[in-house]
Amino acid sequence: MKRLFIPLLVILMTSLGLQAQDSTLVVAENQEAELAYNKGIENVKIKNFQEALTNFNEAISLKNDFAKAYFNRAGVKKELNKYSDAVADYNAALQYDPTMISVYYLRGRTKHLSGDNAGALEDYTKGAEQGVKEALLFYYSGVIKFQNGDFENALTDFNLAINADSKLALAYNDRGSTYRKLEKYDESISDYKAAIRIDSKLDFAWNNLGSVLRRKDKQDDAIEAYSEAIKINKDYYIAYNNRGSAKYEKKDYAGAIKDFDQAIKIKSDYMPAMNNMASAKMKLKEYKAAVDIFNQIIDKDPKYGYAYLNRGIAKEELRLQKEACADWTKAKDLGIQVANIYLQECN
Repeated sequence: MKRLFIPLLVILMTSLGLQAQDSTLVVAENQEAELAYNKGIENVKIKNFQEALTNFNEAISLKNDFAKAYFNRAGVKKELNKYSDAVADYNAALQYDPTMISVYYLRGRTKHLSGDNAGALEDYTKGAEQGVKEALLFYYSGVIKFQNGDFENALTDFNLAINADSKLALAYNDRGSTYRKLEKYDESISDYKAAIRIDSKLDFAWNNLGSVLRRKDKQDDAIEAYSEAIKINKDYYIAYNNRGSAKYEKKDYAGAIKDFDQAIKIKSDYMPAMNNMASAKMKLKEYKAAVDIFNQIIDKDPKYGYAYLNRGIAKEELRLQKEACADWTKAKDLGIQVANIYLQECN
């Protein structure tokens, strides 16, 4: 999952959902409104959104119950990131034409983009009940449920999304992440591979595949998957960190350090990679270097409990027992329960 990230969290802009005229005939009494509306449609097609907005405003001023004009003006406002105004227009479109059920998906997507996940999920659910078959409706509904920790129902939604569009790579990726949360690793691997077959440039799908392969103790295969992610995105610091972790598990500590270092060069405040590099330094018995790195982590984030835990271990190796005990005590205070095991030596 934008990345559930799972990067679960990747956002796609959807089409405006333009409503074309049912007929080329123009009713005389609404001629000016229809002409303004048609100009708006033409401007949307060439992405001249500000002019389209002016056209739809004119159409609505001439015909107050013009449902299609409200519908398309909402789409324009969504493109201009005017989410609350777009929702108001979708409300009006549905008020004047209750059969316009595609509003539920598009209004839900607008709420989703604005951060109103509860309102979005309500619209997605209503849209499905009304018979909307849009694959992305089910997909985004699944994304919200995944984020809410409702993995079983998220799985149902991703299944529906894939049934509606068997080429929707994101749905395979996120269903793979859902299977991973449910500890169904074989199914997870299958879905990540399906996502990659559809779109081989999905760097996060390669990264996710690598992480599940690591769970299956297939470190070499995981390293290959992370390497593919890095080929696609040379600044993918998470993939560098994960590849370094796979190398660490293979006891290739020098290779792991190179990857952790690259992750830090890309994102200097990425503390998981800093912590991992220090741990690899400890494996090479470079304890002073490890302590220096843990110091940097703690300077950046004084509440990073594992840095205290690991710095304590490094200090113990340097025969600094009193300082080690102080670090383990701090780690315990920050909620790192395993610190209790080390504190037994202090007692």
